[in-house]
Amino acid sequence: MKTSTHNRRDVLRACGGAFGATAMLLAAPRASGQSAPSTPGSLPDPGSSNLGVGVLYCGDRADFGFNQAHAEAARALTGLPGLRLEEREHAAGTLAATAEELLGPQGCRVVIVTAAGDALPGLLAQADAHRDTVFLFSGAPLDRDRLPINTGFFEGYIEEAQHISGLVAGYASRAKTIGLVASHPAPDVLRCVNAFALGARRADPAAALRVAFVGESATPRQVAEAARALAEGGADVLAAQLDGARPVCEVAEAHGILCCGLHTDLSAFAPQGFLTGAEWAWEKAYAEAVALIAAGKPWKHLRQGGFDQGFVRNTAYGPAVAVEARAHADAARMQLANGNAAVFRGPIQDNTGRTVVAKGKALRGGDAELGRMVWLADGVTEVAR
Repeated sequence: MKTSTHNRRDVLRACGGAFGATAMLLAAPRASGQSAPSTPGSLPDPGSSNLGVGVLYCGDRADFGFNQAHAEAARALTGLPGLRLEEREHAAGTLAATAEELLGPQGCRVVIVTAAGDALPGLLAQADAHRDTVFLFSGAPLDRDRLPINTGFFEGYIEEAQHISGLVAGYASRAKTIGLVASHPAPDVLRCVNAFALGARRADPAAALRVAFVGESATPRQVAEAARALAEGGADVLAAQLDGARPVCEVAEAHGILCCGLHTDLSAFAPQGFLTGAEWAWEKAYAEAVALIAAGKPWKHLRQGGFDQGFVRNTAYGPAVAVEARAHADAARMQLANGNAAVFRGPIQDNTGRTVVAKGKALRGGDAELGRMVWLADGVTEVAR
Protein backbone atom coordinates (compact mmCIF):
# COMPACT_ATOMS: atom_id res chain seq x y z
CA MET A 1 0.00 0.00 0.00
CA LYS A 2 1.38 3.37 -0.89
CA THR A 3 1.59 5.26 2.40
CA SER A 4 2.19 8.99 2.32
CA THR A 5 2.95 11.42 5.11
CA HIS A 6 -0.61 12.67 4.85
CA ASN A 7 -2.71 11.10 7.59
CA ARG A 8 -5.86 9.93 5.86
CA ARG A 9 -8.00 10.96 8.82
CA ASP A 10 -6.73 14.52 9.16
CA VAL A 11 -9.24 15.61 6.54
CA LEU A 12 -12.11 14.54 8.76
CA ARG A 13 -10.88 16.66 11.63
CA ALA A 14 -10.05 19.57 9.33
CA CYS A 15 -13.57 19.65 7.95
CA GLY A 16 -15.41 18.99 11.17
CA GLY A 17 -16.24 15.43 10.14
CA ALA A 18 -18.51 16.70 7.36
CA PHE A 19 -16.28 16.39 4.32
CA GLY A 20 -18.81 14.15 2.61
CA ALA A 21 -21.40 16.91 2.66
CA THR A 22 -21.68 18.96 -0.50
CA ALA A 23 -22.32 22.09 1.51
CA MET A 24 -18.87 21.90 3.10
CA LEU A 25 -17.18 21.63 -0.28
CA LEU A 26 -19.23 24.46 -1.73
CA ALA A 27 -18.06 26.65 1.12
CA ALA A 28 -14.41 26.23 0.15
CA PRO A 29 -13.44 29.20 -2.08
CA ARG A 30 -11.09 29.10 -5.01
CA ALA A 31 -7.54 30.13 -4.27
CA SER A 32 -7.98 32.84 -6.90
CA GLY A 33 -10.94 34.29 -5.06
CA GLN A 34 -13.50 33.34 -7.73
CA SER A 35 -16.72 31.68 -6.70
CA ALA A 36 -17.16 27.92 -6.92
CA PRO A 37 -19.67 26.30 -9.28
CA SER A 38 -23.17 26.08 -7.86
CA THR A 39 -23.48 22.29 -7.92
CA PRO A 40 -21.00 19.44 -8.16
CA GLY A 41 -23.24 17.92 -10.85
CA SER A 42 -22.24 20.70 -13.24
CA LEU A 43 -18.74 19.23 -13.50
CA PRO A 44 -18.05 18.19 -16.17
CA ASP A 45 -20.59 19.06 -18.87
CA PRO A 46 -23.00 16.09 -18.98
CA GLY A 47 -23.60 16.79 -22.65
CA SER A 48 -20.11 15.60 -23.55
CA SER A 49 -20.41 12.56 -25.81
CA ASN A 50 -16.87 11.30 -25.27
CA LEU A 51 -15.80 11.73 -21.66
CA GLY A 52 -12.04 11.47 -21.25
CA VAL A 53 -10.99 9.74 -18.02
CA GLY A 54 -7.31 9.77 -17.13
CA VAL A 55 -5.72 7.43 -14.60
CA LEU A 56 -2.38 8.51 -13.16
CA TYR A 57 -0.38 5.63 -11.64
CA CYS A 58 2.39 6.11 -9.11
CA GLY A 59 4.43 3.39 -10.82
CA ASP A 60 4.16 0.39 -13.11
CA ARG A 61 0.51 -0.49 -13.66
CA ALA A 62 1.52 -4.15 -14.03
CA ASP A 63 3.39 -4.32 -10.72
CA PHE A 64 1.31 -7.19 -9.31
CA GLY A 65 0.61 -4.83 -6.43
CA PHE A 66 -0.92 -1.49 -5.50
CA ASN A 67 -0.96 0.01 -8.99
CA GLN A 68 -2.23 -3.12 -10.69
CA ALA A 69 -5.24 -3.14 -8.37
CA HIS A 70 -6.10 0.33 -9.70
CA ALA A 71 -5.40 -0.73 -13.29
CA GLU A 72 -7.91 -3.56 -12.95
CA ALA A 73 -10.52 -1.05 -11.79
CA ALA A 74 -9.64 1.27 -14.69
CA ARG A 75 -10.20 -1.54 -17.18
CA ALA A 76 -13.69 -2.00 -15.76
CA LEU A 77 -14.45 1.59 -16.84
CA THR A 78 -14.14 0.65 -20.49
CA GLY A 79 -17.57 -0.95 -20.28
CA LEU A 80 -19.20 2.44 -19.69
CA PRO A 81 -20.65 4.00 -22.88
CA GLY A 82 -19.14 7.19 -24.28
CA LEU A 83 -15.96 6.94 -22.23
CA ARG A 84 -12.37 7.29 -23.40
CA LEU A 85 -9.71 5.94 -21.03
CA GLU A 86 -6.20 7.43 -20.89
CA GLU A 87 -3.62 5.78 -18.60
CA ARG A 88 -0.24 7.19 -17.63
CA GLU A 89 2.56 6.02 -15.36
CA HIS A 90 4.79 8.64 -13.81
CA ALA A 91 8.21 8.61 -12.24
CA ALA A 92 9.15 10.47 -9.08
CA GLY A 93 8.84 14.22 -9.53
CA THR A 94 6.87 14.07 -12.79
CA LEU A 95 3.34 13.70 -11.46
CA ALA A 96 2.22 17.29 -12.03
CA ALA A 97 3.59 17.35 -15.58
CA THR A 98 1.90 14.05 -16.41
CA ALA A 99 -1.37 15.33 -14.99
CA GLU A 100 -1.07 18.44 -17.17
CA GLU A 101 -0.68 16.21 -20.22
CA LEU A 102 -3.94 14.46 -19.37
CA LEU A 103 -5.66 17.81 -18.87
CA GLY A 104 -4.30 19.50 -21.99
CA PRO A 105 -3.47 17.37 -25.04
CA GLN A 106 -5.67 14.48 -23.94
CA GLY A 107 -8.57 16.64 -22.77
CA CYS A 108 -9.52 14.46 -19.82
CA ARG A 109 -12.41 15.77 -17.73
CA VAL A 110 -11.87 13.24 -14.93
CA VAL A 111 -8.40 12.48 -13.55
CA ILE A 112 -7.88 9.65 -11.06
CA VAL A 113 -4.62 9.70 -9.07
CA THR A 114 -3.67 6.40 -7.42
CA ALA A 115 -1.20 7.89 -4.92
CA ALA A 116 -0.45 11.60 -4.71
CA GLY A 117 2.01 11.51 -1.81
CA ASP A 118 3.94 14.75 -1.33
CA ALA A 119 2.70 16.03 -4.71
CA LEU A 120 -0.83 16.44 -3.36
CA PRO A 121 -0.65 20.23 -2.71
CA GLY A 122 0.45 20.84 -6.29
CA LEU A 123 -2.28 18.60 -7.66
CA LEU A 124 -4.89 20.42 -5.61
CA ALA A 125 -3.62 23.68 -7.12
CA GLN A 126 -3.98 22.14 -10.58
CA ALA A 127 -7.52 21.08 -9.73
CA ASP A 128 -8.30 24.61 -8.58
CA ALA A 129 -7.03 25.96 -11.91
CA HIS A 130 -9.09 23.44 -13.91
CA ARG A 131 -12.54 23.66 -12.37
CA ASP A 132 -14.10 21.93 -15.38
CA THR A 133 -12.19 18.73 -14.53
CA VAL A 134 -12.81 16.40 -11.60
CA PHE A 135 -9.79 15.10 -9.68
CA LEU A 136 -10.28 11.88 -7.70
CA PHE A 137 -7.58 10.74 -5.28
CA SER A 138 -6.95 7.42 -3.61
CA GLY A 139 -6.06 8.51 -0.09
CA ALA A 140 -6.69 11.68 1.87
CA PRO A 141 -5.59 15.34 1.68
CA LEU A 142 -3.26 17.34 3.84
CA ASP A 143 -4.49 18.58 7.18
CA ARG A 144 -6.37 21.91 7.06
CA ASP A 145 -6.38 22.13 3.26
CA ARG A 146 -9.12 24.16 1.61
CA LEU A 147 -10.32 21.71 -0.98
CA PRO A 148 -11.52 22.72 -4.46
CA ILE A 149 -15.08 21.63 -5.14
CA ASN A 150 -13.97 19.47 -8.07
CA THR A 151 -11.90 17.11 -5.92
CA GLY A 152 -12.88 13.83 -4.32
CA PHE A 153 -11.17 11.15 -2.24
CA PHE A 154 -11.78 7.46 -1.74
CA GLU A 155 -10.17 4.96 0.61
CA GLY A 156 -10.66 1.32 1.45
CA TYR A 157 -10.11 -0.31 4.80
CA ILE A 158 -7.65 -2.96 3.62
CA GLU A 159 -6.97 -3.91 7.24
CA GLU A 160 -10.30 -5.74 7.25
CA ALA A 161 -9.14 -8.04 4.46
CA GLN A 162 -5.75 -8.44 6.17
CA HIS A 163 -7.58 -9.50 9.33
CA ILE A 164 -9.29 -12.31 7.43
CA SER A 165 -5.98 -13.31 5.82
CA GLY A 166 -4.45 -13.46 9.27
CA LEU A 167 -7.26 -15.66 10.53
CA VAL A 168 -6.68 -18.11 7.67
CA ALA A 169 -2.92 -18.01 8.30
CA GLY A 170 -3.47 -18.76 11.99
CA TYR A 171 -5.34 -21.91 11.11
CA ALA A 172 -2.71 -22.99 8.59
CA SER A 173 0.48 -22.42 10.59
CA ARG A 174 1.66 -25.62 12.26
CA ALA A 175 4.80 -23.94 13.55
CA LYS A 176 2.64 -21.23 15.13
CA THR A 177 5.08 -18.74 13.62
CA ILE A 178 4.10 -16.39 10.78
CA GLY A 179 6.49 -14.01 9.04
CA LEU A 180 5.39 -10.67 7.59
CA VAL A 181 7.46 -8.28 5.47
CA ALA A 182 6.33 -4.66 5.87
CA SER A 183 7.52 -1.34 4.51
CA HIS A 184 7.85 0.93 7.54
CA PRO A 185 6.12 1.42 10.91
CA ALA A 186 3.71 4.20 9.89
CA PRO A 187 0.15 4.12 11.30
CA ASP A 188 -1.48 2.88 8.09
CA VAL A 189 1.05 0.04 7.92
CA LEU A 190 0.86 -0.83 11.62
CA ARG A 191 -2.92 -1.07 11.56
CA CYS A 192 -2.68 -3.71 8.82
CA VAL A 193 0.12 -5.61 10.55
CA ASN A 194 -1.87 -5.61 13.78
CA ALA A 195 -5.10 -6.54 12.02
CA PHE A 196 -3.34 -9.55 10.51
CA ALA A 197 -1.92 -10.54 13.90
CA LEU A 198 -5.29 -10.22 15.63
CA GLY A 199 -6.80 -12.44 12.97
CA ALA A 200 -4.09 -15.07 13.38
CA ARG A 201 -4.49 -15.16 17.17
CA ARG A 202 -8.24 -15.32 16.74
CA ALA A 203 -7.66 -18.68 15.05
CA ASP A 204 -4.81 -19.76 17.34
CA PRO A 205 -4.09 -17.73 20.52
CA ALA A 206 -0.57 -19.18 20.53
CA ALA A 207 0.28 -17.87 17.06
CA ALA A 208 3.22 -15.46 16.84
CA LEU A 209 3.87 -12.89 14.12
CA ARG A 210 7.44 -11.86 13.28
CA VAL A 211 7.66 -8.61 11.31
CA ALA A 212 10.56 -7.38 9.19
CA PHE A 213 10.41 -3.70 8.21
CA VAL A 214 12.37 -3.13 4.99
CA GLY A 215 11.66 0.54 4.27
CA GLU A 216 9.45 2.32 1.74
CA SER A 217 12.02 2.15 -1.05
CA ALA A 218 12.99 -1.51 -0.67
CA THR A 219 13.71 -3.30 -3.94
CA PRO A 220 12.07 -6.63 -4.83
CA ARG A 221 15.40 -8.29 -4.07
CA GLN A 222 15.50 -6.77 -0.58
CA VAL A 223 11.90 -7.83 0.03
CA ALA A 224 12.78 -11.37 -1.06
CA GLU A 225 15.82 -11.41 1.23
CA ALA A 226 13.68 -10.38 4.21
CA ALA A 227 11.10 -13.03 3.36
CA ARG A 228 13.82 -15.66 3.02
CA ALA A 229 15.23 -14.75 6.44
CA LEU A 230 11.79 -15.11 8.02
CA ALA A 231 11.31 -18.51 6.39
CA GLU A 232 14.74 -19.71 7.49
CA GLY A 233 13.95 -18.40 10.97
CA GLY A 234 11.06 -20.82 11.38
CA ALA A 235 8.01 -19.13 9.85
CA ASP A 236 5.84 -21.55 7.88
CA VAL A 237 3.47 -18.84 6.56
CA LEU A 238 4.61 -15.58 4.95
CA ALA A 239 2.61 -12.39 4.37
CA ALA A 240 3.29 -8.75 3.47
CA GLN A 241 2.28 -5.13 3.96
CA LEU A 242 4.09 -3.13 1.30
CA ASP A 243 3.63 -2.02 -2.29
CA GLY A 244 4.66 -5.29 -3.94
CA ALA A 245 4.12 -8.66 -2.24
CA ARG A 246 4.99 -10.87 -5.21
CA PRO A 247 8.56 -11.63 -4.00
CA VAL A 248 7.16 -12.80 -0.66
CA CYS A 249 4.85 -15.31 -2.34
CA GLU A 250 7.64 -16.52 -4.62
CA VAL A 251 9.98 -17.09 -1.67
CA ALA A 252 7.27 -18.98 0.21
CA GLU A 253 6.65 -21.27 -2.75
CA ALA A 254 10.37 -21.89 -3.21
CA HIS A 255 10.67 -22.89 0.45
CA GLY A 256 7.63 -25.14 0.34
CA ILE A 257 5.70 -23.07 2.88
CA LEU A 258 2.43 -21.14 2.80
CA CYS A 259 1.68 -17.50 2.02
CA CYS A 260 -0.94 -14.75 1.82
CA GLY A 261 -1.06 -12.17 -0.95
CA LEU A 262 -1.77 -8.44 -1.00
CA HIS A 263 -3.29 -5.78 -3.29
CA THR A 264 -4.26 -8.12 -6.14
CA ASP A 265 -4.55 -11.85 -6.88
CA LEU A 266 -1.08 -13.39 -6.41
CA SER A 267 -2.16 -17.03 -6.34
CA ALA A 268 -0.35 -17.76 -9.62
CA PHE A 269 3.01 -17.17 -7.92
CA ALA A 270 2.40 -19.80 -5.24
CA PRO A 271 0.08 -22.42 -6.73
CA GLN A 272 0.77 -24.95 -3.98
CA GLY A 273 1.08 -22.79 -0.90
CA PHE A 274 -1.22 -19.83 -1.52
CA LEU A 275 -3.87 -19.40 1.21
CA THR A 276 -5.71 -16.15 0.41
CA GLY A 277 -4.92 -12.46 0.12
CA ALA A 278 -6.12 -8.95 0.96
CA GLU A 279 -7.19 -7.18 -2.23
CA TRP A 280 -8.44 -3.74 -3.15
CA ALA A 281 -11.73 -3.77 -5.05
CA TRP A 282 -11.82 -0.35 -6.69
CA GLU A 283 -14.06 -1.35 -9.60
CA LYS A 284 -17.22 -0.21 -7.82
CA ALA A 285 -15.76 3.08 -6.58
CA TYR A 286 -14.37 3.96 -10.02
CA ALA A 287 -17.45 3.01 -12.02
CA GLU A 288 -20.03 4.61 -9.73
CA ALA A 289 -18.16 7.91 -9.40
CA VAL A 290 -17.42 8.25 -13.12
CA ALA A 291 -20.97 7.30 -14.13
CA LEU A 292 -22.46 9.95 -11.82
CA ILE A 293 -20.01 12.62 -12.96
CA ALA A 294 -20.64 11.81 -16.62
CA ALA A 295 -24.39 12.09 -16.07
CA GLY A 296 -24.04 15.46 -14.33
CA LYS A 297 -25.45 14.05 -11.10
CA PRO A 298 -24.25 14.77 -7.53
CA TRP A 299 -21.40 12.52 -6.42
CA LYS A 300 -19.84 11.90 -3.01
CA HIS A 301 -16.60 13.74 -2.43
CA LEU A 302 -15.41 11.29 0.22
CA ARG A 303 -16.05 7.57 -0.02
CA GLN A 304 -14.71 5.26 2.67
CA GLY A 305 -15.37 1.66 3.51
CA GLY A 306 -14.25 -1.91 3.69
CA PHE A 307 -16.27 -5.05 3.12
CA ASP A 308 -19.45 -3.06 3.73
CA GLN A 309 -18.89 -0.87 0.65
CA GLY A 310 -17.27 -3.57 -1.46
CA PHE A 311 -13.98 -1.64 -1.53
CA VAL A 312 -11.87 -4.58 -0.34
CA ARG A 313 -12.05 -8.35 -0.75
CA ASN A 314 -10.13 -11.53 -0.13
CA THR A 315 -8.57 -13.63 -2.86
CA ALA A 316 -10.21 -17.02 -3.44
CA TYR A 317 -8.93 -19.67 -1.03
CA GLY A 318 -6.07 -21.87 -2.11
CA PRO A 319 -6.01 -25.68 -1.79
CA ALA A 320 -4.20 -25.55 1.56
CA VAL A 321 -7.10 -23.81 3.36
CA ALA A 322 -9.07 -26.27 5.48
CA VAL A 323 -12.87 -26.40 5.59
CA GLU A 324 -12.98 -25.15 9.19
CA ALA A 325 -10.78 -22.17 8.34
CA ARG A 326 -12.94 -21.28 5.34
CA ALA A 327 -16.11 -21.38 7.41
CA HIS A 328 -14.64 -19.22 10.19
CA ALA A 329 -13.18 -16.71 7.72
CA ASP A 330 -16.43 -16.43 5.77
CA ALA A 331 -18.40 -15.82 8.96
CA ALA A 332 -15.90 -13.22 10.22
CA ARG A 333 -15.99 -11.42 6.88
CA MET A 334 -19.77 -11.28 6.96
CA GLN A 335 -19.73 -9.85 10.48
CA LEU A 336 -17.36 -7.09 9.40
CA ALA A 337 -19.46 -6.37 6.32
CA ASN A 338 -22.72 -5.97 8.23
CA GLY A 339 -21.18 -3.91 11.04
CA ASN A 340 -21.61 -6.51 13.77
CA ALA A 341 -17.87 -6.77 14.36
CA ALA A 342 -14.74 -4.63 14.34
CA VAL A 343 -11.13 -5.65 13.76
CA PHE A 344 -9.96 -3.61 16.74
CA ARG A 345 -12.34 -4.54 19.54
CA GLY A 346 -11.04 -4.37 23.11
CA PRO A 347 -9.49 -5.54 25.21
CA ILE A 348 -6.32 -5.42 23.12
CA GLN A 349 -2.81 -5.31 24.54
CA ASP A 350 0.36 -4.30 22.77
CA ASN A 351 3.49 -6.43 22.82
CA THR A 352 4.68 -4.79 26.04
CA GLY A 353 1.54 -5.76 27.95
CA ARG A 354 -0.02 -2.30 27.88
CA THR A 355 -3.76 -2.07 27.19
CA VAL A 356 -4.18 -0.05 23.99
CA VAL A 357 -7.87 -0.70 23.33
CA ALA A 358 -9.99 -0.94 26.46
CA LYS A 359 -12.56 -3.65 27.06
CA GLY A 360 -15.89 -2.74 25.51
CA LYS A 361 -14.31 -0.27 23.08
CA ALA A 362 -14.24 -0.80 19.32
CA LEU A 363 -12.18 1.16 16.79
CA ARG A 364 -13.66 1.04 13.30
CA GLY A 365 -12.30 2.12 9.94
CA GLY A 366 -13.10 5.82 10.26
CA ASP A 367 -11.81 6.19 13.82
CA ALA A 368 -9.08 8.81 14.19
CA GLU A 369 -7.23 6.70 16.78
CA LEU A 370 -6.32 4.20 14.09
CA GLY A 371 -4.56 6.98 12.20
CA ARG A 372 -2.32 7.57 15.23
CA MET A 373 -1.35 3.94 15.83
CA VAL A 374 2.23 3.49 17.06
CA TRP A 375 2.05 0.08 18.73
CA LEU A 376 2.43 -3.56 17.78
CA ALA A 377 -0.14 -5.99 19.13
CA ASP A 378 0.51 -8.75 21.63
CA GLY A 379 2.23 -11.63 19.89
CA VAL A 380 4.01 -9.43 17.32
CA THR A 381 7.81 -9.19 17.36
CA GLU A 382 9.91 -6.93 15.17
CA VAL A 383 12.85 -8.73 13.60
CA ALA A 384 16.13 -6.81 13.61
CA ARG A 385 17.74 -6.46 10.19
